[in-house]
Amino acid sequence: MTAELRDTRVLGALRFTDAVTALPIDAPLVVTAPGVRWLRNRRAAWIIAAAPGLEAHEVSFDAPPGTPDLGDVRIALTVDDPSGRWLSRAASIALPRDPDAEHGDRPASLFAIADVPLFPTPAAPTQRGWSIVRASVLGTAPGTKLAGALVRVVRESDGVRIGAGMSDHRGEALIAVEGIPTSSFSDDDGPVVATEIAVRLEVVWDPAVTGVPDPDDLEARRATLLVRQTTARLASGRILILTL
Repeated sequence: MTAELRDTRVLGALRFTDAVTALPIDAPLVVTAPGVRWLRNRRAAWIIAAAPGLEAHEVSFDAPPGTPDLGDVRIALTVDDPSGRWLSRAASIALPRDPDAEHGDRPASLFAIADVPLFPTPAAPTQRGWSIVRASVLGTAPGTKLAGALVRVVRESDGVRIGAGMSDHRGEALIAVEGIPTSSFSDDDGPVVATEIAVRLEVVWDPAVTGVPDPDDLEARRATLLVRQTTARLASGRILILTL
């Protein structure tokens, strides 16, 4: 009997999470990225074992190659959920990752798993206590709707994004916000104790995008892609049906 030593160097890792709860998604997703070889482990992480332009990194163990520079190679991917619970989306990850173990707590570290949130489809199940917005996202032309639009939920009191959703191919969106308390101290001139919060719903959309969008890219460029916004009041367990 002979033993064979097999060494494998990994280039990074992704973990798909539920955009509402932030919990990892342990489901048979379909991840596509040209030229990338994936290894899925038992912790629902997708390991990048090989990628175009990083062939030398795959076989270098004593020290990573000096080129390309950290983050110079951007790998584009799409993820689909055959069960129909989460919307398809595009995403990307910058490689090579930082191999310095002392930088392990940084987002670009080789030892940090990059989280990619997936947004629920309009048919996805919801939980008691969530604040739910079911929205039809109108297009810029009369009689049309926007597919692939990011709908941001921003708390009016401090401008913090507390939730988001995406519109599907029909222009329909489910936006669920977790963690709104059943009562809190009011920030306006009304009752001292409030049971709802004021929010702003923002529609962000890029007409130049073909195929499924990357919501992280829309988020980063939201200042130039804002289509419209409206106000609403959310409460725990409340369901709003809106046209945006």
